[in-house]
Amino acid sequence: MNTSQLLAVDLLLSVFAAGAWIAAAWLTASLRDRSRRTDLALLLVGIAVAVTVGRYALLPALVAGSWWFASERITINVPLTAIPAAWAAAAGVPFLLRRRNTGPQPVTEDPRPYREWAVLAVVAAAASAVGSLALTLLLGPFPAPWSLVVLLFMVAATVLIAKLALFSPRPSSRRSTQSSKAVRAARRGGASPAGRRPTAATAVAGLMICTALGSGVFAWLGSRSADGATIAAAVAHHGGTDVVMTDPTPVNSLVGETPANAVVRHYELTARVEQVVLPSGQATEAWTYGSLPGPALEAHLGEVMEVVLNNRDVAAGVTLHWHGYDVPNAMDGVAGATQDAVMPGESMTYRFLAAQAGTYWYHTHQDSAEGVRKGLYGTFVVHHPTSPRADTDVVVAGHDLSGLGLLGSSDRATGHTATPGSSVRVRLLNTDSVQQRYLIQGTAFKAVAVDGTEVNHPQEVTNKLVRLGAGGRVDIAFTMPDSPVTVRSDAAANAVVVIAPSGSTASDQAAKPEEMVPDKVPAGVFATMPVLDLLEYGEPVVGELEGAVELDGFGQEAELVRPITREEVMVLDRQFRFVDGILRYAFTVNGAAYPLVPSIEVAKGDTVKVTVVNRTSEPHPMHPHGHHVQVLSRNGVAPSGSPLILDTVDVLPGEVWELMLHADNPGIWMDHCHNLDHAAEGMMMLLKYQGVSSPFMHGGHSNNRPE
Repeated sequence: MNTSQLLAVDLLLSVFAAGAWIAAAWLTASLRDRSRRTDLALLLVGIAVAVTVGRYALLPALVAGSWWFASERITINVPLTAIPAAWAAAAGVPFLLRRRNTGPQPVTEDPRPYREWAVLAVVAAAASAVGSLALTLLLGPFPAPWSLVVLLFMVAATVLIAKLALFSPRPSSRRSTQSSKAVRAARRGGASPAGRRPTAATAVAGLMICTALGSGVFAWLGSRSADGATIAAAVAHHGGTDVVMTDPTPVNSLVGETPANAVVRHYELTARVEQVVLPSGQATEAWTYGSLPGPALEAHLGEVMEVVLNNRDVAAGVTLHWHGYDVPNAMDGVAGATQDAVMPGESMTYRFLAAQAGTYWYHTHQDSAEGVRKGLYGTFVVHHPTSPRADTDVVVAGHDLSGLGLLGSSDRATGHTATPGSSVRVRLLNTDSVQQRYLIQGTAFKAVAVDGTEVNHPQEVTNKLVRLGAGGRVDIAFTMPDSPVTVRSDAAANAVVVIAPSGSTASDQAAKPEEMVPDKVPAGVFATMPVLDLLEYGEPVVGELEGAVELDGFGQEAELVRPITREEVMVLDRQFRFVDGILRYAFTVNGAAYPLVPSIEVAKGDTVKVTVVNRTSEPHPMHPHGHHVQVLSRNGVAPSGSPLILDTVDVLPGEVWELMLHADNPGIWMDHCHNLDHAAEGMMMLLKYQGVSSPFMHGGHSNNRPE
């Protein structure tokens, strides 16, 4: 059983434990010498104890995966539940056995104190079990001290209410004088002790309700705190000296430098709403940059990209974010952080030096979950001027448009030709929000680049799928055989890219893709065929030091000794949170949803080790803007192949990745899950450099919404 499954079992057991303890508490409190109900109460207490112990038995296996899978379960959950459960077993079981053995016969001594102790013990166990469930679903791995105080108060108040409501004092012969006084006081309009107990219970219950409502209002206000707020400058470095920046650098001044005599690649894109008719005949409304995908942008290293973005009629607004490209911060295209959204009738010009070779893409970062899904994306390729180019270079962007799977611009067959014996490069891009698996049939291939970075000494691959997390890219290369090569994706069942040898019958068909009816992929192939593991692929760089090898902007190896100066942990989870004022079962980072996730604050020159822990049941392709990261390990195992340098790290359920990020690009950067629906539901945070601020705000006149 893997870690993700263990977490699911733990959640299921916590639900069962809470239900069993609640039912046991209700039956124990309401017993009236009926043996059948006593037997059921005993059974429920036994089940509750067993399930609670079962949760503890899972902890060693969770810790084996990572301490962060069990951190709050050990430090908070165990003492919260173990003590009441032991009390309930010690007090409740003997009481229930005594009742069971006595049956309908009257007992010889007053059992009230004995019964009160037993009932309150089981109530305490029930309240703590519910609190434990709240710890998982509400508080998360880094609970705030005030939230723990509220949790403990709720547990204690539940026990107090049970005592006040169920166990009013009974007058006895020894207290006849006090009882007579109480009766006389009641007759004079006073209240007896028995009458005051329900009132006190109601008061405590009212305080509990007010506390819960107050906490909810506090959380709701926090979720709305980004609206109308600008991003303040980071003024201190963790572990360093607090420095107050009196004159922070605004992000819109971080435009970078471009050579005066550089070649300028000028493009103009116009965002629009239009009806798109696909090759299958299916029509759907799309938001596009003028085509689907948007116009293919290309450049050579050392050239200057100049792209004018116009918005014709996309009412939500648009931007251009250069996914995986480490542009200057002002050019990053994030509404509310580095610019205002470009609204209908407005325009903006992006200008930056093409300093990285490889395969990238661009998309809107304004209401991106909706905008990218509807078609606001395109491809961006930068060529190295001295590296040999493939004879045939094909860019394939996989995308789901309103349930229609696309490869490139088609939901059917797309044809290309290549001369047998010539070199072919196919650039695979996942522009969707979920994983895609690609099947290459008809030839062996090499994965020559990942996220724009060349692989060191790639080997030939056969009978393996290429898996791309959301936003990721892999370039494959092969020598063209004498027969067709096909590229398919599990996300586009009816689409296929066919590369046919020139001069053959297949090449004639490739010129008319609408006439091609390729065979379907065998059923189950995407589920059964093994996946290429990029951490084991290629060869290590000779002389590599731990955490010391990077590739420079021109794709060349550069050995740099960079000791770790900072360490950060990102625990990816799900809890109930208010997101933008709406209660959701949100995707969280360190127990918080955007904008309440604490930023990672760095100084220029820092080298940060980031540990990413996925405690959910879904993959999370984490994407830090403006930076690449080098993979140090996955689940404690270091890469054995080529150094793996990524801009989008697909962290699968139950996985732990250790990454190294070098802070060499000042600004305020988004770091978020590139399943854009997850980002919209809270899984988003900021990487902030000291002394940098943003004049832009969430919301505002442009209704900035980066997620």
